[in-house]
Amino acid sequence: MKILLWTDIEKLGKRGEIVDVRDGYARNYLFPRRLASKPTPGMYKEFELEKRRQAKADAKLVSDAKQVAEKIAEVGSVSIEVNTNEEGHLYGSVTPTMISEALRDKGMKVEPKTVEITDQIKQIGTYEVTINLHRDVKPVLKVWVLSSKPLAAPKEGAPAEPQKESSPQEAKG
Repeated sequence: MKILLWTDIEKLGKRGEIVDVRDGYARNYLFPRRLASKPTPGMYKEFELEKRRQAKADAKLVSDAKQVAEKIAEVGSVSIEVNTNEEGHLYGSVTPTMISEALRDKGMKVEPKTVEITDQIKQIGTYEVTINLHRDVKPVLKVWVLSSKPLAAPKEGAPAEPQKESSPQEAKG
């Protein structure tokens, strides 16, 4: 049976192509899920209307994503304060949700699933993360990870390892 695909289907074809499939696959799977239809002139017209609607919706998504990307570029960076030990190692790690909340505090609504962290953030410092707003719009945001408590600064001239002080009993014995 020849069918008109309404969506891209892996190992079958791209959207808008006419492909040949078995009758049962078309009737029981593709047609009920509106993934495909019979290639009639009426369906071609409906397909073209759907294509135009999809193009309009996609253009709106891109324009909205570009507006958010401009706001992110204006902000440039966000600071996240986390609990750390004395050396600056985090208890846990910075998550996309934390970055999303930091952006929300600055007045931008960004979903945590769009925040892409390449490496785990487990120490204080500056990191760059990508925000996947759209397949064409991916701004980069600088994230400053700060400690919520003061870090122990190493003293100059002090040994790296603390020396064990001898107790008075050890000196006698």
